[in-house]
Amino acid sequence: MYYTQENGKMTDEKKKKYNPSTDILTHVGVIAIIFLVNYILSFSFGRFDLTEDKRYSLSDQTIDLLQNEERINDRIFFKVYLDGDLPADIKKIRNSIQEMLDEFIVYAGDNIQYEFIDPDGTDDEDYNLEVQNQLAQQGLQWCEIDLMSSSERKQQIIWPGAIIEYKGTTMETVQFFRGGKITNEQQLRQLARKTISKLEYTLVSAIRRVTAKAKKTISFLHGHGELHEHETKDVRKDLGEYYMIDEVEINGQIHALDNTDALIIAQPKRRFSEKDKFVIDQYIMRGGRVLWFVDPLTVPRDSLYKTGQTLGLSSNLNIEKDMIYKYGVRLNTDVIVDEKCGPLYIPQSKEIVDWYFYPLLEREEHLITSNIDPVRGQYSSSLDIVNESDKDVTKTVILKSSYNSRIFKAPARINYMITSAKPDFYDPTQGDFPVAVLLEGKFTSAFENRPISQAFLNSPDYNTKFKSDSTKMLVVADGDIIRNDVLDSMWTGDRWIYQFVPIHADMYGVTEPDGTPKYAYGNKDFVLNAVDYLLDDYSLIDIRTKSITLRKLNDAKIVEEKELWRFINIAIPLFALLILAGIMLILRKRKYATGRV
Repeated sequence: MYYTQENGKMTDEKKKKYNPSTDILTHVGVIAIIFLVNYILSFSFGRFDLTEDKRYSLSDQTIDLLQNEERINDRIFFKVYLDGDLPADIKKIRNSIQEMLDEFIVYAGDNIQYEFIDPDGTDDEDYNLEVQNQLAQQGLQWCEIDLMSSSERKQQIIWPGAIIEYKGTTMETVQFFRGGKITNEQQLRQLARKTISKLEYTLVSAIRRVTAKAKKTISFLHGHGELHEHETKDVRKDLGEYYMIDEVEINGQIHALDNTDALIIAQPKRRFSEKDKFVIDQYIMRGGRVLWFVDPLTVPRDSLYKTGQTLGLSSNLNIEKDMIYKYGVRLNTDVIVDEKCGPLYIPQSKEIVDWYFYPLLEREEHLITSNIDPVRGQYSSSLDIVNESDKDVTKTVILKSSYNSRIFKAPARINYMITSAKPDFYDPTQGDFPVAVLLEGKFTSAFENRPISQAFLNSPDYNTKFKSDSTKMLVVADGDIIRNDVLDSMWTGDRWIYQFVPIHADMYGVTEPDGTPKYAYGNKDFVLNAVDYLLDDYSLIDIRTKSITLRKLNDAKIVEEKELWRFINIAIPLFALLILAGIMLILRKRKYATGRV
């Protein structure tokens, strides 16, 4: 008989019996609760990214694009030819591509699909070669891996790209990184870091291209000594992926800008005629978007190079005092000198110096300038916001010099001696000076209450406007911000080929003590973001400069502690299982055991 003793009396107690129906009901209840919770949560959506650099978080603009059913209204299929037996760092790129596409699917659903293909994945060598020839014909570039490790040499050809099909038709190719030859681990790691950092931009750019219904037109103005095509080649190359690039010369033709969505005026050097000004003004009145890259001060650089000195004089383009001023900005005839500056080569001393006339412009908080590198100016001028009482136009400074800067007014004497006789950059009467201003709203015509050519006013198919539709423009007091340096040229018999320096790069190759480049400029990102912003396309602005940090492991420590971590990874899970098993046995024994006499 089982019994217990209580208050000195003996009382019978029935033995606890195991009831299987109780366990069944418990399990059914738990499963029902799980299903109920999942059903409730299916009506809500949330994702948490705990990484420091938010590598698994898409930008708001990317999410908007992926969820835009009018833009993406059919299946976009990625055939990614980066698979198979790959080196570890290339495998990271491959896995990151898959993770990014999986993120896209979360928001776009079945409209995004993908497949990874190994172009060397069969035993039929002839078939593999045929596949690779087709990839080359479609525009993908191969890359050669030639690595020597401690035990073996690995040689391999990979195809780091993808082909995109949209609405069942091959539309586009994506190159994750350029072809070439990789011969060491350091080069491979840097390539992986750079490629993974740009993955969202690379893939979203491709989606944007294949789903574009009609490309908008960006026109570069000519006829007033503007920059030549090869001097803006770097910017044109990237703009050409998303927009139609056109050249336009007004020559007094009232409809010259009718087919232009955005007009770029890049460093004009000659005066504008009244007729050309009127055509641009009326283009703005009808909602046209304009990017002004204007030098209020002309600096003859040949004189500086040959003699060591020159004089900065007013450009007098006939647009500063009436036209741009009327829209809300005054261009000042001065030049900024800034302690925070870029380099210049001085031929007389054969050295590279900090050139105070090349300010590294600071970025104000705005979507156009978010996260970009410093923008390099060259003989930048200051500007002022005017007509602040005009509530129809919002005026936002987005680029300015540093606080340790000052201005030289025209005529400004410029010579190499400034590098040895440093200006007083800490003058409290000086300070930071605006260089670029964004204007948004409804503008008043520069020709309001002014005589206009009767040929325009009396045109039967043209109606003059003096108040604009809602539009935007960007005024930059430095034409060099959009200009790339040209190193060399070659005549091929029918055309010139120019070798240019990308505007983000330092042509002098100045490096830090560890060998990394000292200067990286955000000029191109600034121009591309500005064009996208003016044309109301925000899908790429946030992600152009998004950076993901790949944290490198310590190779020496890996070798030294390999056995320790191997033991920890095997022993700790087993030890944890033994502890849990012991706890379960103790609990079970306490639950079903009773006293016995």
